[in-house]
Amino acid sequence: MARCTASVLRGAVILADEGAGQRIGLLVVTNVGGGSCTLYGFSGLQLIADDGQALPTQAQWDLDPGPSTVTLPVGGIAAAHMRWSVVPGEGDSPNGPCQPTPIALRLIPPDETEQFQVPWTFGPVCEGGRIHLSAYYVPPG
Repeated sequence: MARCTASVLRGAVILADEGAGQRIGLLVVTNVGGGSCTLYGFSGLQLIADDGQALPTQAQWDLDPGPSTVTLPVGGIAAAHMRWSVVPGEGDSPNGPCQPTPIALRLIPPDETEQFQVPWTFGPVCEGGRIHLSAYYVPPG
């Protein structure tokens, strides 16, 4: 079975919880292609400014669950847990926003090189753009 590529995936980031300077979300992707495909592992990430330039981004692949093969039928979804900070840390600006405000997040599916973009409406990502991420999994329900 073919791997899921950027050309057959669409996505969104959904804010699930916020508090104590942390944001918790879900990265959700949907297979919009013509057949089933698989994902195995973690997404690559790049925060994007309103002028299209890349912003500081550090994907840290350390949240559960770990990698397993996820099969997505046409219209099927997969998710990955996300967590990021809105409190300035090392390397962040001490005055004003900790980092520039992104308008989008570019995603690279596991083991692929092409990317696709999803909107980002959650403000700056502190700690130098660090986003903690899990591997993709099939959400319950």
